[in-house]
Amino acid sequence: MYVGVFDMNQRLEKTRKILREKQHLKKLIEEDIRELERDVQDLEEILNQCQPTLQRS
Repeated sequence: MYVGVFDMNQRLEKTRKILREKQHLKKLIEEDIRELERDVQDLEEILNQCQPTLQRS
């Protein structure tokens, strides 16, 4: 009986650890996505500024 309880507690701790790691990875991925979206916006602004110049040529 006690061995089963110990195993369950051990599994619960491992599951919690994995969940924390996955949440951390999720935050990192979300930050990367936000940075990529900002980069795309910056590039679109640069392209929009350059388009009138390109059309004149």
